[in-house]
Amino acid sequence: MKIGFTELILVAIVAFVVIGPDKLPEYARKLGKMLRELKKYTGAASEEIQKNVVEPLNEIQAPIKEAVAPLTDIKKDIDDSMKDVTKSFTNIGKTSKEEAKKAEEVEEVAELEDTVEELPEEPAKAEEPAAEPAKAEEKPEETPAANEAPAEAAPAEEAAPAEEAKV
Repeated sequence: MKIGFTELILVAIVAFVVIGPDKLPEYARKLGKMLRELKKYTGAASEEIQKNVVEPLNEIQAPIKEAVAPLTDIKKDIDDSMKDVTKSFTNIGKTSKEEAKKAEEVEEVAELEDTVEELPEEPAKAEEPAAEPAKAEEKPEETPAANEAPAEAAPAEEAAPAEEAKV
């Protein structure tokens, strides 16, 4: 609690009016003595509290702090290890997703290669009328997105010579 200059002037004016000008110096001296004694007692009390309470607590806390220090170091090590493991698990998930994408791409490429390998064999088995559809199949081989269409066209080519044989 701090008393500002204006509060001090207000208290002096009230004291001057209530006590009167002739008794005011006596009461001021008494107030000064009381404040000095209060300061002395509070200083002595704080010294006694320091000696009797704080210092023994510090002495008791010192061995406890020494005993707890290795535990806090272990806790820090465990926390660091947990962070590393968490990062590893997070990276495993990312890595497996990337590997899955790569595996899918490899499978698609393998399927496309199988389709490309099958296409040249079919025109060799077919007769001369099937030569024209084989030329149509070569064009889709140039674009990877159209590779599925020639696979569907192959059964149609086989059906065309069968129909000609019936006629």
